[in-house]
Amino acid sequence: MASYSDFIDRLLLNPDLLKKLTPTEPLNWDWPSKIRDASDETLAGGKQITDVKILTLIRGALLNAADALDAAHRIFQDDSSDLGSYWHGVMHRREGDFDNARYWFRRAGRLPIFDKMYATATHVSGNMTKQASWDAYLLTGMCEQAKFGDHDAVPECVALQRVEFDELLAYCWRMAIRQAVA
Repeated sequence: MASYSDFIDRLLLNPDLLKKLTPTEPLNWDWPSKIRDASDETLAGGKQITDVKILTLIRGALLNAADALDAAHRIFQDDSSDLGSYWHGVMHRREGDFDNARYWFRRAGRLPIFDKMYATATHVSGNMTKQASWDAYLLTGMCEQAKFGDHDAVPECVALQRVEFDELLAYCWRMAIRQAVA
């Protein structure tokens, strides 16, 4: 796992994070307010913030991971960038609104992080290895099938959901926070 701020690292330690494909309530009722109320400096862990808009997407990503989908939606709907659109699609997929998720993935287009996501995903998903690159539509279709009865697909969907989150979060972090030069 990548290392972020102390605040983010503590949230990411929860073993139940991102285990549900279509959650109906927050994983922990205290988390949404803690994530919303954390200052940008707390999220960044004292590191220099280089892109506040991307840091806001990180806040939304954390809310999404904590199953606080309504709060995440309020953030993602205000960002029309490709990256914001992709996160918006992720949130709608987790909400179970699969057609809306596909719409936002189309709006996002191909992100630079897709190659890394694909490389990581091929270690956890036989279905993803059959694709030429990261395929958000494949994951969305698998999650839709899982929701409507294909329970055998759930473990692979959960693993892909985690790969997607981890890689997207790390990508956003690199853009939002100045990295120390060695």
